[in-house]
Amino acid sequence: MAACMLPPMLDPDAGTSGPPYLPFAAYAPPSRLAAPAPSWTRAYELPSARKVVSAGLQLALGSNVAIRRASIYIGLLSLGAFGPAAILLLIGLARLLNDPATARTLTGGDPTLIFFEQPELAGPLTLLYVVGIVGIILLIAISIDAEAIAISLLGSSASESPLRLSEALTRARQTFWRLFWSGLVVGLTSAFISFVIALPFLRPFDTNQGITFIASMVATLVVSPFAFAATGIVLGDAGAIETLRRSVQLFRARPRIGLVVTLFTLVTSAIQTLAFSAGADIAFRVADFFHLGEGGAALILPGILVLAFIVAFGSLTFTIAAIVAAPQVSAFLGLTFYSAGLDKGRAPTGGPPRRVRWVSIPMSIVMVGLGIVVVLGIPTIASFKLRAASPSLAFLRTEVEGHDALIIPIGEPFVAEDPAGDDGQGAPADGDILAADMTGLYEIPQWLLDDAFPCGSTGVACGDDGGGGPIVLEEGALLFVQRMAGAPPQAAGLRHGEWGPMVRVPGYVAAPALAGKRFEGSNHRFTTELNGDRLEIREYVYEDGAWKEYFTTARSAWLDDVLVTIVPLQNLAADPTAWDAFAFVRDASSIADDNVRPADNEVIEIERVPWIQVLDPRTVAP
Repeated sequence: MAACMLPPMLDPDAGTSGPPYLPFAAYAPPSRLAAPAPSWTRAYELPSARKVVSAGLQLALGSNVAIRRASIYIGLLSLGAFGPAAILLLIGLARLLNDPATARTLTGGDPTLIFFEQPELAGPLTLLYVVGIVGIILLIAISIDAEAIAISLLGSSASESPLRLSEALTRARQTFWRLFWSGLVVGLTSAFISFVIALPFLRPFDTNQGITFIASMVATLVVSPFAFAATGIVLGDAGAIETLRRSVQLFRARPRIGLVVTLFTLVTSAIQTLAFSAGADIAFRVADFFHLGEGGAALILPGILVLAFIVAFGSLTFTIAAIVAAPQVSAFLGLTFYSAGLDKGRAPTGGPPRRVRWVSIPMSIVMVGLGIVVVLGIPTIASFKLRAASPSLAFLRTEVEGHDALIIPIGEPFVAEDPAGDDGQGAPADGDILAADMTGLYEIPQWLLDDAFPCGSTGVACGDDGGGGPIVLEEGALLFVQRMAGAPPQAAGLRHGEWGPMVRVPGYVAAPALAGKRFEGSNHRFTTELNGDRLEIREYVYEDGAWKEYFTTARSAWLDDVLVTIVPLQNLAADPTAWDAFAFVRDASSIADDNVRPADNEVIEIERVPWIQVLDPRTVAP
């Protein structure tokens, strides 16, 4: 095309001569003498609103070789940024998934409960969190460079004077902070508008993704006058704030073109999200197929695939950034005839190419630092010792699933493991405790009593009230769960069994060994007794040198080999300061006598009861 001094008219499609739009560059001062056209101007075709997307895609297609090379470069940079965090995450997941109970928590409805069961995860998690945050910051920086590189390659291709990748990178480094600040202004404005739009429709505990998506889409349309901000910086060499003002002027000159450019951005963003979701799903399926966590060898292939996925994600991000920028570049050049900003990134004419650092010095330092942190952190994560999973939490997690309730744990759980077979060889399996724990419930959900402890059902024992007495649900309860080596047979006969928790409550004398060695140190116990096929629960309090039976509203339930006991707090005068769980089974041939107290034969001391809030959204007032 021939060079041209004048920019296009406001409406060339209509065939009228409107006032010309002032381009980004300042033209030469008025003169009576004809001046040659500046080297940075040329005539570009301004596509209509209907054709701006196809013109942009055609421009991207014509630049596919340069875009492909740049996408590989961005993919490798993404690997250096987020690869260390991915390696730590894989090793950490393998360590956690290697334990079946912990794996059930991670793959359950609320994986965040793992932090309640494994509070010591805070250290490794902090390490992973820091590495991940640094990686995300690097990815943000890389994405800004990727946008500038894409615009530079597309703009230079449209001017028929293509840039080398090194020159496009040089231009990206020159415009990095201007792109960052202008993008931050536009992003914060869009986020604020989206929040204001969605705020009237938000409800507690309701993540309405439809409302959020609509609000973000409307916010993006509202800031569409800033659609030409990035091209104004890279091609027009404008400042971070000045480019926003000029972008609004361009949008007012051709609002339909600006709106189409914005809508195209929304569509491609949705495509990118779907592509990323599909890729992540494939990665998870591959990790599951190769049994991630079952030995160190199982990490190798999933690890390679995850690292390859990061490279592919970086390449995909750049390719989509180029496709998104292409209509914007076509429209900008058609409106302004100006791309002199690219000349600042070009090597001198006839001279050698500029030397460019493919990885900047600050980014190199950060990546090397991440590598060192990963090497030092791998032994810490790989040698992490898992706690025994909380039986109480496992029970509650199963119960809340049918009610869409949430579990909010506070404090560290008391989980006591007990060796199998420590009650004697040949002893009944249902008299051998394997694990037990205690936790508190701030409130007792009525559906928990109805579903897990329905009085009159097989395997359920209710207190003296038979389930008909009043229970103050708001006062809460203590929940005890003990897992046995086997389930007790409930059949007619002479077999006798006793199981349950014992606690020490302030204000009462602790029982001595003479009052029963297995109960020493406690003063309240809730015993589930099974005589043949008759099951009942009783409360005993140590007073005046003897165990006395008291009225109780406690309930218990056998769930296969697990005994769950719920004690409403109205049965206790205060929170316990110590606890233990016991089992005593006698049949025709043997006796089992077991508890979970430590080797010193003392009850387990409690500094603070771990509490759990069971939150049912359906009971929350709107």
